[in-house]
Amino acid sequence: MPRASKKGRISGTARKEINTRRAAAATGGKTEGIAFGRVIKLLGFAQVVVGIQCKAGVKEIHARIPNILSRKGATPITSRDVVTVYVGVDFNPDELIRPSDKFDIDSVLTHKQAYSLVKEGIIPGWMIVDSEGDLGAKVGEPGFEFDHSNTGEGSDDIDGSSDDEIEVDNI
Repeated sequence: MPRASKKGRISGTARKEINTRRAAAATGGKTEGIAFGRVIKLLGFAQVVVGIQCKAGVKEIHARIPNILSRKGATPITSRDVVTVYVGVDFNPDELIRPSDKFDIDSVLTHKQAYSLVKEGIIPGWMIVDSEGDLGAKVGEPGFEFDHSNTGEGSDDIDGSSDDEIEVDNI
C-alpha cells in the first residue's frame, strides 16, 4: 500500500476554507456550544488567553489553537482577533472555571463578521476595539472627526510656517 505524501498536512487554502466554513456556521447560529471572545494575550506554544463576556464583565480563559488552524512557524491569530471558542453546551461563563477545563479555538472571525455581530447585538463592542487600552470603550462613542478637505497638493501652509518673517538681532 502506498504511503500518503506530505504526512497528512493540509495546505493553506484548505485551512482558510475550513476556517471560513466554521466562522460562517458560528455567525449564522448553526453551531452549538461556542462562545465568542477576543484574544487578549498570546502565551506561545499554541496557547492564548481569550476574554469572553459574562455578567460581571470580561472573564479570561485559556484556549488552545488547534493544529488545523496553525501553520508551521507562525501563529495565524493576533491580539486583535475575535474568535469562537468551543466551550460545550452546558457552559456558563458566570460560574468558576477550573484549571482542568480545556477550551479550543474553533474559528477566527474576519473583521467584517465581527462588526456585523456587534451591529446585531450578539457580541459587545469592546471586542472589536483595536487598542488594548480601550477594551472597555463602547462602539459608537462620539470622538474626534478631522476635516481633511483642505489637505491636498495645492495647500499653502504645508509645513506649518507662516508668511511673516521674524527678525533676529545678532549680538
